[in-house]
Amino acid sequence: MTETPVAFFATLTSHIVHAGQNQIIAFDRVVTNVGNTYNPHVGAFTAPASGIYVFSVSLLSYPGHTTHYQLMKNNDFISIIYLQTPSAGQYESTSQTVVLQLTKGDDVTLRNIDGDESLHGVNYSTFAGFLVWEDFNQPAFVGK
Repeated sequence: MTETPVAFFATLTSHIVHAGQNQIIAFDRVVTNVGNTYNPHVGAFTAPASGIYVFSVSLLSYPGHTTHYQLMKNNDFISIIYLQTPSAGQYESTSQTVVLQLTKGDDVTLRNIDGDESLHGVNYSTFAGFLVWEDFNQPAFVGK
């Protein structure tokens, strides 16, 4: 049960080439942003309410690259996503779904682990999330 409607879906329009180590992947084409919780300029989702959230990431490899990504919560590691394409003429995809308990104000991002790597855009790589259950027992304020 939720009182705060939250759902977003964003895609990557352009290829990311030579991504920096720990660079946040900013999915720049926002298709759905109920609650205005995903910021495409910085690539971050910010929880508007405490509760249980589901996030899904789908990535398409850039030919000839092996890359690692990590899903982060407030700069803390949650999970790793591995994407390998051994030859230049092939594409591979990977996806991952996670369930997280968030407190109001927490943020979730996807970061590139390896320096100088690439990711396929053209709306093949996506990031989505939604609130499943709102926790009304958490305080409604952030900080002290």
